[in-house]
Amino acid sequence: MKEDKKNLLSRIKKLYKKGGSVSSSALVLALQKVDSDSLVIEKDGVYSADGSELIYSRGKQEEVTVPAAVKTIGDMAFARKKKLKRIFLPSGLQTIGEEAFADCDNLTEVTIPASVETISDYAFFDCDRLRRVVFLGMPRKISRKAFESCDELHDIVIADDNVKAMRKALHVVDGDINYLVVGREEKEK
Repeated sequence: MKEDKKNLLSRIKKLYKKGGSVSSSALVLALQKVDSDSLVIEKDGVYSADGSELIYSRGKQEEVTVPAAVKTIGDMAFARKKKLKRIFLPSGLQTIGEEAFADCDNLTEVTIPASVETISDYAFFDCDRLRRVVFLGMPRKISRKAFESCDELHDIVIADDNVKAMRKALHVVDGDINYLVVGREEKEK
């Protein structure tokens, strides 16, 4: 085991002893996915050595701004962050991993930057209060299950010329009562 991983595990044990909580399944997954020799461990999260991947968010804030250098939000990086209400994603973000925001019950709205190319399976799974998702561009690949079990999701807003492609990607059919994919100009009227 690399020295940085040992250091991280030691810090986590101390967190548990002090009554803190870390999702063990998310942490194990994060450590398995790391392909670099070192991690950057900061107060708010665990990052790849070059800072391009947010592997795990350690914070318990209601609002989080993901650093501009982050290109990938890793699998389960924010999973089960029950206090998270708002997330600000950087304009250079490219990938949102599997279950990245799963079970973030207080998250209400998300704006996906135009730079995002991939949104993986269950990225926003079971976000109980997620009502609105605004896309500033059309991802090249978006899982049809990206917003699975988001019971309050009503509006997916995207540029008018991408509405048809988004509806197809998410397998939305006419009359679908789960959520409505609307163009930005339509929504603003």
